[in-house]
Amino acid sequence: MLAINSEIIAGLSVFLLGLLFFIAGLYNSVWATIFIVDYLIMAIGLATIGVGVWTATYDRKHHMHQSEHHH
Repeated sequence: MLAINSEIIAGLSVFLLGLLFFIAGLYNSVWATIFIVDYLIMAIGLATIGVGVWTATYDRKHHMHQSEHHH
């Protein structure tokens, strides 16, 4: 099972913020003028989630125990 790290949580919150801005643009003409920014915010959120998943899988494969390697 993949561990949830802070990057995944941050990416999810940024993605949800962009999604809320997108939904606001559907109901408000002022918010509708910045649809491209909404897509950009959601893309940044997805990229951050991707970095979090990559970090979690990398840490799981290359885990160094803290009790070992003390000198």
